[in-house]
Amino acid sequence: MSDTTLKIKIYKSMLNDILEGKYVPERPFTEKELTEKYQISKSPIREALIELCNEGILRSIPRYGYEVLRIKEKEVKDAKESRIIIECGALSEYFDRISKESIAELRSILEANHQPDEAIQDHWDRNSNFHIALMEVYGNEYLVEVLRRSMILMKRAYSQYQYNKWQKLGFSSKGTFHRTLLEYIEKGDKENAVKTLYDDISSFDTSFLS
Repeated sequence: MSDTTLKIKIYKSMLNDILEGKYVPERPFTEKELTEKYQISKSPIREALIELCNEGILRSIPRYGYEVLRIKEKEVKDAKESRIIIECGALSEYFDRISKESIAELRSILEANHQPDEAIQDHWDRNSNFHIALMEVYGNEYLVEVLRRSMILMKRAYSQYQYNKWQKLGFSSKGTFHRTLLEYIEKGDKENAVKTLYDDISSFDTSFLS
């Protein structure tokens, strides 16, 4: 396996661990710990760490190691506002690109593996997958990547706080907005589709940051 492939593997593994709260702010870790964990050379690990630093997820601590950066309240609120602008704007601009096949795929994502007592993290992941899949329908890869980074930032913020604070996120609708959104898209009602998407994103409660 090449160093580039290993770097991607380590990057994804590290990002997943950060999202799951295995690495948290104010608990530094070293390259040595990671080489022992993954049993590989330092080079691909260092490259993965540099990329995570460049993305503002980690910071390097000279002569020691690395630490997960604490996310500020303003960052999350900015990400939420950016999502409203980008997602609602893209839906309005590319509405005619949404085919019946795309709607069917989005509905399958919405219903896949749904459980009445679904854990809040699993609900967040399904919600994220739905929004990203809708953006992918438009065919603009740049917008997809921007949205993906916003969703990761918001999930990182949630994992930074105690689990019980996730209950404040306002996910009680369990996909109601998404079902309504798809109904309006099927009817060709762009105005109400955009309004529903706006209401959906706006419903994310940021009180857990307080």
